[in-house]
Amino acid sequence: MTNNTETNNSHYFLSSGDKTAMFTLRFAIDHDVDSQYICNLSTDSEKAIKKAQEIISNEPYPLNISYADTNLAEILKRNKEQIEADNKKRKEENIAAWVIGSKELIEAGKNPFGKIYSNFGDGSVKDYQLIKNMNQQSINYWASLTEYKSEIHKAMHEVCKPKLIDVPLNANKHFSNIAEKVNVKAMVLEQDYYEDYFGYTLKVKYITENGEKLITKSSSTTKFTSDIFEKIDNETHMWVEIEAKIKSHNSFYVEESKKTWNTTSLIRPKLIKVFDKQKEVA
Repeated sequence: MTNNTETNNSHYFLSSGDKTAMFTLRFAIDHDVDSQYICNLSTDSEKAIKKAQEIISNEPYPLNISYADTNLAEILKRNKEQIEADNKKRKEENIAAWVIGSKELIEAGKNPFGKIYSNFGDGSVKDYQLIKNMNQQSINYWASLTEYKSEIHKAMHEVCKPKLIDVPLNANKHFSNIAEKVNVKAMVLEQDYYEDYFGYTLKVKYITENGEKLITKSSSTTKFTSDIFEKIDNETHMWVEIEAKIKSHNSFYVEESKKTWNTTSLIRPKLIKVFDKQKEVA
């Protein structure tokens, strides 16, 4: 069964396969770290020892059965526990590295949760969003947190809290009556400047103090558009006072929310006043 290179230190021993599914018989030559696989034995330690003894009964080399003192279930359990311990350690190290890196990003004025991916389509991150460029909805989310999943969540809360601006809740109601001329105070939520068949158009969305959603559309040649560009530029969440006429009451159904939302369109708007952003936040 063995070759003629063995010495007096050579011996047979019990081990297990790579998957620790069965005891195996192996032969070690002297003190060589490598060993020779002989055969599979059994999943039961007593049966494995008995079978190994029968196989080498005519061999002059001893059999080391110390490995079989522990059953395979215990060996598997020990291996599993080691794997779990290694995974836990690796996770803790990754979290610690993430915390350090995230703190450095926040100190640099960047949002560690605002990943900007590369254009290569490989999922790699090329940069992070600047905190000063975050939209008000995101700022309000972080500023309003009361519980924190990590110290980085708390750090983002502390950074965004001073930038919090209270936005009225959407009441989902139409504003005033069609054809009525109104003077209303509202917060600018969105601005969209786009080109269509008639030229360039500025579309502005607002919400009133009572939560009614309003919309104005004006061409690039109107005084209203010029006033918006001059006094507000691309700012949002500014309170303004406008004079306009109610054009229509609109309703649209959103499949995802299974809900109908209401807005009011205004025509011939005039910008009467722009309120200081900070003073409006009480």
